[in-house]
Amino acid sequence: MTARCLEPTSANIAMAVERLLQGELVGMPTETVYGLAADSRNEEAVRQVFITKGRPIDNPLIVHVAQPEQARELSPDWNATCDRLAERFWPGPLTLVLRHGGRVNDYVTSGHPTVALRSPAHDTALELIRAAGRPLVAPSANRSGQLSPTTAAHVLDEFPAEAFPVLDGGPCSHGIESTVLALSDDVPVVLRPGAVTLAELREELPRVEVPVIGEQVAAPGTSLRHYAPNTPAILVRTDELDEQLAETEVPAVVLSLGFREASLPHQVIEMPERAADYARGLYAALRRADLLGGAVIMIEMPPLTDGLWRAVNDRLRRACVERA
Repeated sequence: MTARCLEPTSANIAMAVERLLQGELVGMPTETVYGLAADSRNEEAVRQVFITKGRPIDNPLIVHVAQPEQARELSPDWNATCDRLAERFWPGPLTLVLRHGGRVNDYVTSGHPTVALRSPAHDTALELIRAAGRPLVAPSANRSGQLSPTTAAHVLDEFPAEAFPVLDGGPCSHGIESTVLALSDDVPVVLRPGAVTLAELREELPRVEVPVIGEQVAAPGTSLRHYAPNTPAILVRTDELDEQLAETEVPAVVLSLGFREASLPHQVIEMPERAADYARGLYAALRRADLLGGAVIMIEMPPLTDGLWRAVNDRLRRACVERA
């Protein structure tokens, strides 16, 4: 490990907590992606998160808590429905958006009347939050709009010149960001699909609305272009991929569902055909595709079904939007 990449020992977690309480940043593992953690109560620390990531100031942050009691303190609207969802899905990849009633500073919420709350299902993250004695903001530890990191090494690649330490909790078990569920209106709305599926939510809620994939809303991780590699990327239907590849004169890197042959100068990255495995390896595969040096990344379109594939397609569609 490098000097900045640390095993999550008790001593290193204590050091990380000390830095957080002094207003500094820490790379934190979660089950979804690695986060750039800061003290949610410290406005200057939260501002440094935006500056370090180059994140637009109107893009709110998720507040990470160790248990529902911490979340309850941050919203006057926490109710029996929230308790039921937290009991079923927390710790885990579900973010609840609730009215904050002035209990959270405007830097965290980007001035919106709501706050996004979740409890991460990762022992190191929970230990860090508990030891800090306060909720932490922890957006993905990458430059704004770029690929989310799913290993500690990815965080160091994103911020090679920064000084903040990164607690190495191993590869993320889910590999894509949390589901974001708004409970601030009469009908719950999925603002961002993620590792908790719509079918699972509907087992707990009688009605849930879902926006069209690709729309941008006032919630974390929903900007039109997001989760994007540096290389231009396009989605291609399975029945059109071989023909399009044959007609492409520039070197292409193909993210293929299962095995596929391609002749030089093209290269293939074989992707899993199971949704959970695909999601877990997606960002690492896109990072690898960037390093292969192709002129374009062709992504074989995954199944357009519900469940976890919906979240995967959301990320891929945002990744393939052309740069402004």
